[in-house]
Amino acid sequence: MGYNTQDTVWPDHPVPDGVKALMDRFFNLLDSHDSNVGNILADEIFTSDAKAQFGAHISTGRDGTSPEVEIRKSRDNAWTLFNARKHTVLRAYSSNDAADDLLFIAWVAMDLKNGEHVDGEFIGRLRFENTDTPNPKIKSYAIWADSSPLVKALQKK
Repeated sequence: MGYNTQDTVWPDHPVPDGVKALMDRFFNLLDSHDSNVGNILADEIFTSDAKAQFGAHISTGRDGTSPEVEIRKSRDNAWTLFNARKHTVLRAYSSNDAADDLLFIAWVAMDLKNGEHVDGEFIGRLRFENTDTPNPKIKSYAIWADSSPLVKALQKK
């Protein structure tokens, strides 16, 4: 596993290696400046009908586009306010033996373009399809966090 999940505490019952690898790759992509990340997320990480929450924006296709198109565009402005971002999954919990519905606690550290640094915990939920295969995909991604430290840091010059 990469840095995103190398120290993750996993549930007692087994989480398939494909799910672990997908989680690691997903968070690694969110930390990447690569201009192709949106395409990779849409083509390789999420199902075509997925629902994904990135910050305050939820990609659902509600604007008349498909969720896949929304996810493809979701990273277009991801680095407007940030120089760096690093996600670390601390602990994962599974609601069933298939490990297709995980809650997780994670840490994110962010370096802002205005010189400020913000870090803190957040919680999230990942639902997967095809966890019994080597190539599962994410069906939904949602997070909950206290955004007030970020908002405060963004207001500084």
